[in-house]
Amino acid sequence: MNVTVKWSVILAVVVTVLSAVVLLTGQHTSPLVGGMGSIVAAIAINLVVIYLALKETADNPYGKQLSAGASIGAIAGLLILVSSWLMLSFVFPDSIDEMREGYLTWMESTGMPQAQLDQQAQRLEQATPFSQAWPGLLGTFGTSVIGAAVIGFFVRSK
Repeated sequence: MNVTVKWSVILAVVVTVLSAVVLLTGQHTSPLVGGMGSIVAAIAINLVVIYLALKETADNPYGKQLSAGASIGAIAGLLILVSSWLMLSFVFPDSIDEMREGYLTWMESTGMPQAQLDQQAQRLEQATPFSQAWPGLLGTFGTSVIGAAVIGFFVRSK
C-alpha cells in the first residue's frame, strides 16, 4: 500500500476512534475535555502520524516529504470529515444538543454575563453535523502541512 494512503487511513481511523470514545463517554459536553482536550489530542496524533510517515520516506527530498504531508492531511481530513458527519448525523444524533447544553451550563457556572450567554447560545444553536465536522478537515490538513514542513527537516536521510 502507498505510504501516503496507509498513513492517511491510520490517522483517520485513530482520530475517528478518539471522537467515538469522547462521544460514548459523554465528554463532548465538556468544553475542556471534549473541546480543547480533543483538539490537542487530535493534533498530537496528527503530528505522530506525520513523523512516522516522513520517517518511512526519509530518502525523499524535502519537497516530496512536504507533498506527502499535505496529501496525508487532505486524504485523512476528508475521511475525518465524512466519519464525523456520519457519527454526528446518524450514530450520535443527539450529541450536538447535548454538547450545546453542557457548554451553556459550564459558561453559566463561570459567571458569564447574560448578554454573553445569549450570544453564545445563539452561536451554538447554529451548529450542525457538517459545521462541527468541517474544522476536522481544515485542522487535519493545516496540522499535516505545518508538521511536515518542520518534521521534514529532521527526518530526511543525510
